[in-house]
Amino acid sequence: MTKIKLLSKSMLFSAIVLTAFMLAQPSMAEQEITVGNDFGVGARAMGMGGAFTGVADDFTALHWNPAGLSHIRRMEAFGALSHEKVNKETVYFGNTDSTFTSNTRPNSFGIVFPIPTYRGGLAFAFGVNRIQSFDLRTTVKGFNELSIDEDPEFGLLTIDEITEESGGITSWDFGLAVDIAPNVALGATLSFLSGNYNYNLDLLATDDSQLDSILDGVSYLDEIDTNYFGVEGKVGLMAYFNKFAKLGLTITIPLSFSAEEYWYQDSYYAYDDGTDESIVDDGVFDYDISRPIRFKAGVSVRPIPGATIAADVGYTDWTQTEYSEPPSEDLSNENFVTDYKGTVKFSVGGEYYIPKTGLALRAGYGLDPLPYKPEGTEIETDRQYITLGLGMIMSGSFTFDVAYVRGSSKVNTDNVSKSINTNQIYLSAGLRF
Repeated sequence: MTKIKLLSKSMLFSAIVLTAFMLAQPSMAEQEITVGNDFGVGARAMGMGGAFTGVADDFTALHWNPAGLSHIRRMEAFGALSHEKVNKETVYFGNTDSTFTSNTRPNSFGIVFPIPTYRGGLAFAFGVNRIQSFDLRTTVKGFNELSIDEDPEFGLLTIDEITEESGGITSWDFGLAVDIAPNVALGATLSFLSGNYNYNLDLLATDDSQLDSILDGVSYLDEIDTNYFGVEGKVGLMAYFNKFAKLGLTITIPLSFSAEEYWYQDSYYAYDDGTDESIVDDGVFDYDISRPIRFKAGVSVRPIPGATIAADVGYTDWTQTEYSEPPSEDLSNENFVTDYKGTVKFSVGGEYYIPKTGLALRAGYGLDPLPYKPEGTEIETDRQYITLGLGMIMSGSFTFDVAYVRGSSKVNTDNVSKSINTNQIYLSAGLRF
């Protein structure tokens, strides 16, 4: 919940002005939205739980592990869509409320160009992939049972708060891969990132029980529109062990990431004596975000004909994130050290092609720990996903895949329990010619 100090009436208007400037930019009271919040690419990969670094044998290798592109022998055109529904339930002093957001968006489009060589493989690829999603809607409603001494901001007030978030990051990718040894491929992807984040908070706090001797009600509107631009590189390695096992390694290196942010705030205070005070302010702020290097390793094995089992593990030290200039007066880069942590992301999945049918069955599981844990926050359940998938190869050249991903997490903070359940559907098709 957004915090607004409730002091004596003589000091309150000054507090409004100070609060407006302190809350004008995102603060560490909420997670930096570009940290984590990864979104999957491709229905086949997601049907296998996202365990694709050691598989990477179609266009989506451009995202998962570009080294896998070198073993694509025919030109491939690829396209995918995704549908996401996010349900969020909050419990505030025993009062439960829930809401959802639902969107269907392009997920991935591109093409692979293999180059005939005398020995080994060489391929180029271009594509557009949606790699992060910010879509979320949150409501917090109920009576704050804490006294004014215990909670000077909202003690003994009835709260009605709605937060709407939307947007995401799109990656424009250019990649190449080449076999550097008989059983080793090296690949690289250069990604140009663009996207936006739209944040809207509408808060109403009222003294319905007439327990506050000064204040009758508070309304607060906070809007933030942020545009992102960045560049990052990914280097991948793929080692082939006969035809039965592969080992994939990737390193993602952020090169630059900039934010251009417009903010608007409108605060209004009404008092018991019939007077009121208000303030409206807005502005523009530009800053850079330095994001950490990300590491990932994956392995895949084929125990029997038509079957693949794969596992991925990735590590990111989010405490190394930094702002070029902290975008809020109550924020410093030290907060990344104290409120964030390094995370180990794990996924496992399997695929089985039913003989003589061209039909593939897939399933997987993923664990993606929440990187943000400030003091007073309890992560009851980290983000985890169960996935199912179905695929079909027709005429040896056209593939159609569908995947379902069910995710959940639960966090307790500031007298609010927040549970998030996500349902995602991926549809993708590829043509090799």
